[in-house]
Amino acid sequence: MRSKVAQRILAETPEETKIFARLYADIVVRVHQLLKEKGFSQKDLADKLEKRPSEINKWLVGEHNFTLRSLAKLEAELGDTIINVPHRKTVSSTEGNKTYITVYKNAHINTDVEYINVWKKSKAKSKTQIANVS
Repeated sequence: MRSKVAQRILAETPEETKIFARLYADIVVRVHQLLKEKGFSQKDLADKLEKRPSEINKWLVGEHNFTLRSLAKLEAELGDTIINVPHRKTVSSTEGNKTYITVYKNAHINTDVEYINVWKKSKAKSKTQIANVS
């Protein structure tokens, strides 16, 4: 259980700050993952980016505000995606209702697939939409 002080601080923290911290952590974890997969050290990455090792360390401990350019440089040097932006696909029902599903693009898997609506009756005699991939 969190202390009352910690609960109050968390409650007073703006939502955008919580989102920023979560996204930053996701980026740092992904960069560490790619470094491990490639067998690179932070010093190797610094050499490739023509940066000082201390600057790369700041990036990976939360003392840097990533720009799109710095993320693009990281992706180029590490040879893989750091951030995945979902693609939304519209799925229309036979009743004219529209629903959206989120498809994450993966460089290793073809996600350009056709979506077909299928209606399945539930036990409560209501319709539940599911999407089948063909």
